[in-house]
Amino acid sequence: QLMDWRTGRLPLAGLRVVDWSIYWAGPFLGMMLHDLGAEVIKIESPSNWDAVRTVIDVNRYAGDRKRPMTPQERANVSQHFNEWNRGKRSLAVELAEPRGHQIVLDLVAKSHIFIENHRPGAKEKLGIGYDDLRAVRPDLIYTSLSGYGQTPPERDAMALGAPVELPSALFLQNGYLNDVTPAKTGFSYGDPVGALAALSAVLLAVRALRKTGKGSYLDVAMRDALSFGIGAAFTDWSMNGVVRPRRGNRHPAFAPQGVYRAFGDDQWVAISVRDDRDWQALGRVLDAPAWHADPELANVEGRRRRHDEIDEQLEAWTAQRPARDSEALLQQAGVPAGTVVDFEQLRLDPQLNARGAFREVMHPAFGRELRATSQWARGDLAQPIDMPAPCFGQHNHEILTELLGRDAEAVAELERAGVIAGEIKPAAD
Repeated sequence: QLMDWRTGRLPLAGLRVVDWSIYWAGPFLGMMLHDLGAEVIKIESPSNWDAVRTVIDVNRYAGDRKRPMTPQERANVSQHFNEWNRGKRSLAVELAEPRGHQIVLDLVAKSHIFIENHRPGAKEKLGIGYDDLRAVRPDLIYTSLSGYGQTPPERDAMALGAPVELPSALFLQNGYLNDVTPAKTGFSYGDPVGALAALSAVLLAVRALRKTGKGSYLDVAMRDALSFGIGAAFTDWSMNGVVRPRRGNRHPAFAPQGVYRAFGDDQWVAISVRDDRDWQALGRVLDAPAWHADPELANVEGRRRRHDEIDEQLEAWTAQRPARDSEALLQQAGVPAGTVVDFEQLRLDPQLNARGAFREVMHPAFGRELRATSQWARGDLAQPIDMPAPCFGQHNHEILTELLGRDAEAVAELERAGVIAGEIKPAAD
């Protein structure tokens, strides 16, 4: 169960996470730890911030819509950053500066979990490797999430999107039958998969910490997580010498299966016939007695051979009605079917809204934002998003004074010296 029935608290309540991560995988891990109750403090350097802050269409959000945004304006309005860093506090400190380095050590000494997803070796150069941080917090759970892992021979390989997806053989299953060019997924699939693998490791380490009082070093690789996910296809090759072909929207055992045009502009419905019982039900919904009378179509092998013919007839039916109507008729008959939705339909989806999947929050720089809620927060256990993603360095003063015990004058001096900052420092400046 999600909450501890003895205390009513989320499972990671009372734990503090230092999140030194960038782009998607690491920040997504930190966000999920927050959703499970942990306090998460994101650290960045004014001269080396999380680059996803500024990886946006620079013309899209300009206030007057007529000029590119400045780096400072862009730093706090990235939808990527704001989605993956909600609920965190921000400490912007120069790690390469001795006083900044000491601040990070002091923060880690008061924390329980450290996460990072930089290129292997970067953390050691800055003096925040596992041995460095374990010296100030012996029971620390130190989590390194990288593309290829912390061990040779490929530890130093850079990982981003397609470069880590394709070496995982994921492309072998992705694409249509006649595709000859390897294709990545529609987004950087390795990042959330790697983050979920890391979350599992962190939760196990937290359990071990609570039982033994000992910390852990966790080495999680996105390529490992992706490669483990191809499972059955790899086993088929290793045992039978079979390389499964790309099938697009079709399935090796279900037939027919596909995505079919519905009534309206760019409207679609997905349908999957799992077995002969589904096939009989589909025929009744479509009022297609000829299908039932055809002995070749009575089994999946015959339906696979005539998949194109079936698809043509099935789409002639789906094209006459809205996707939701086809979905309802087929679901009522016991045939798996679902409407392909766009973002507006997703936002208005009655099931998602009934489950509290979205919530509006007010961001200090961007204004009103629509955010997905915690995937763990449902029903009586719902935990609302308690705050939006932080602006750069937004919580410098409160972290340094309230948590680390610096007085106001010491914090002001750190700010004057550039050890902490509330703005990024682009190289051009």
